[in-house]
This record gives sequence, C-alpha cells and structure tokens, in this order.
Amino acid sequence: MASFDWYQATIPRPVDDVLEALSGLSEGLSLSHERGMHGYASAAVLGSLKEGPVARVWHGGTHEYPHAVLSSEWAQPGAELIRAAFPLHSVSRLDVREDFSDEGAFDAIQPHLLTAAAAHRLKVGTAGDHLLTMKGRTVYLGAASSAVRLRLYDKREEVLSKLPPGGAERHRAWSAIAEGFPDHWTRLEAQIRPHTKEARVEFSTIEPVAALGCSRWMREVWKGVAGLDLLPVQVGRGWRPSDDERAYRYLLAQYGGLLRRMQQDAGSWECVGLQLGVDLAK
Repeated sequence: MASFDWYQATIPRPVDDVLEALSGLSEGLSLSHERGMHGYASAAVLGSLKEGPVARVWHGGTHEYPHAVLSSEWAQPGAELIRAAFPLHSVSRLDVREDFSDEGAFDAIQPHLLTAAAAHRLKVGTAGDHLLTMKGRTVYLGAASSAVRLRLYDKREEVLSKLPPGGAERHRAWSAIAEGFPDHWTRLEAQIRPHTKEARVEFSTIEPVAALGCSRWMREVWKGVAGLDLLPVQVGRGWRPSDDERAYRYLLAQYGGLLRRMQQDAGSWECVGLQLGVDLAK
C-alpha cells in the first residue's frame, strides 16, 4: 500500500507547540539542536539512541513559522500527526513509496519508466551496478530540480549499505532488522514538491495514492505498474492566462466602475449586455 516516505511542512504555530506534538511519535525522545538551513537559524532534532533522528524542526532566522521534516518510517505517522494537530499547514515536499517483493520486480517495472521517459522526453539517471552484480541499482526519472521526480531502486541493498562494514557484527545487525523483510525488495518512489501556494495547501490533505496523479507521465507509469487510474493533481507553477483573459481582467480593472454605473442606470446586467451588443454591432 502506498504511503509517505518524506513529509516536509510549514506549520503556522510556535515551534514549542510543534515539538510538543511531534514528541508523541515515540516514547523517550530527547531534544538536540543543529545549525539550520534554507534561511532557518537552527534545527531542533527529536530522537533517541534506539530510534535515531525521528523529526527535525527548522525555525528562526528569516522565517516566521517552523518547518517540520520527517522521513523514512516516521513520514507516514508524522504526516498523520501533523494533519490531526495542525490542519492548517502547507507542504513543500512529500515522497510517496510503494514496495514490491516479487522476484524480478525491478526488471519488470523499469520498462514502464523508460517508456514514459521516451514519450515525454524526461531526463533519466542511474546509480549502482546495472551490468554485473545488479546490486544497488537505481533509476531516476526527471531532473533533480523538477517538481516531480520518480526513482526505482534496490531497497534491500540500500538497507545493507547502512550496516556495519563486515564480519559477525554486520551479520547480527542484518539478522536483527531483516526478519519479515522480503528477499527481493524493490521500491518505486515519487518525490513531489508543490510550487504554488494553493498546491502546497492542497497537498496538506491529499492521500498518498492521490498524490501520484501529479503529472501525466507519472500517471502513465503507475497505470502500467499497478493498474491505477489516477486523477490529475496540480503541482506546478500555476496557470498562465491567455492574452484575451489578461485583456478581460484589464477591462474589469479599468472600467469596472463604468460598468457598475451602467447596471444601476439600466436596472440589470442583462440590459447592460444587450446594450453592449447593440453598440458593438454599430
């Protein structure tokens, strides 16, 4: 089932309120501090020795409101908590993941990405060994700077790469976390960064699966991979009016007062319309 793997949101509340709410994600969380980024003076980090970092909250500096960042297994419960505690927030980035455990899943999914890339002229990037061991393979669709990006990767090898370097300690660490994990673990993950203010607010309530409708090519990929019929979701920089629409807005701004006076004299907007039609016909 699709779920969030990253959730990043600005919350218009005091930073202490945000930290208090996020501390409910797990028992025994402690608070530490780091240097901020992206114009924030500092970052408050909630975490523990057992769980590691659970949530980061950037705050201060040039920004009025705190900005919470949750990733990996904390993204989904963190998103649910933020939505319940602070329904008025806006999302600057969210990632949606779907895991596949069938043998050969990576090779079955990859052609859908390459077909979409060819049809829509998307940038394709790769990482890992695609020729010999086939381990650690990753395929990226879309530029790193794009509002929408998709990646397909070997999740099992990613987990292995974060374990101790070797020997019995590595084996024990893998045994401790691998129970219940599939032998063949492939992840397809969408990274979405809403650009407009309206889209950021809309994404504060969107469900993970619905978020995958954020571009035509993304919908085509998920239709091919999972049979999903997704509705379009606006995520880009917004609508640009046509020349006629801009001229109409100018007309209303410049001559709105005259039109209202004509309506008062004529008695209705219908009469104004008829009069304009007569005058234009002359």
